[in-house]
Amino acid sequence: MIKQWLKKGVCVAVMSLSTAALVQAADINLVGNKVETFINDAGQPARLTSLVDAALKGKSHSLVATTQAWSGSGLRNGTFNGYIDHYSLNDAKRDFLYSQPYAQVKLHVASTDSEALDYNRLDQLFRKRVGIENRFANTDKVRSERSVNWARSPDFLGNMEQLAGQRVNYIVAEKVMLEEMNKLLIAVDQEPLYISTRPLYVVDITLGMRSSFPDVASFLKGFDSSIEALRASDEYNEIFTPTENAQSILDKDLYNDILKRW
Repeated sequence: MIKQWLKKGVCVAVMSLSTAALVQAADINLVGNKVETFINDAGQPARLTSLVDAALKGKSHSLVATTQAWSGSGLRNGTFNGYIDHYSLNDAKRDFLYSQPYAQVKLHVASTDSEALDYNRLDQLFRKRVGIENRFANTDKVRSERSVNWARSPDFLGNMEQLAGQRVNYIVAEKVMLEEMNKLLIAVDQEPLYISTRPLYVVDITLGMRSSFPDVASFLKGFDSSIEALRASDEYNEIFTPTENAQSILDKDLYNDILKRW
């Protein structure tokens, strides 16, 4: 149904855009850290990748999904002109300029305990051991929060494994991912997660471009305009927002062990 999600994570898309502000002579080389359902390998759901591809439709560009280490080195050595996943939990990078927020994720507390429904402040998690993905734990803002005993994991799957194995009683994760996990649990007649009614963090996502990129201000302005056009046409929601009654976009095979011992 949401065919845009099945676009490539590691790919090259060759296009040319009619929007004058985005016309550049050179290809645009972008990078993003691999995150399940957001920025992914070929053939896997990749919502942020698909949004950026749609906003740059017609523009010659490439978008590589890789690890944080490789994306960081590629940005430093000039392999990439920019990155698509700057979180507002991080400070702005030197020598980079940023788009307006083109996506937003809400981080909620989740647990098998119903008390998680009321948790939306850090003081409620004081000294508790709480699972969290590295992409959030390694940010400037979360790293400075020392009142919580963060239990880091490399990805959402690892975070869920911590909870299923009772190594933590709570996790913090992106709400849509938690809701997709609940679809898997309900499908096998397991109790769904309790998800806090309000978010712990609201995270804006922006596109960051090297300030040395040709006509970078016009490029970012054009990107912002393209995102607004996607929102106005409802194509944005078709790409980014999962259908509530649809099958989970998580790869069920990856979660089989968790589902069996839930």
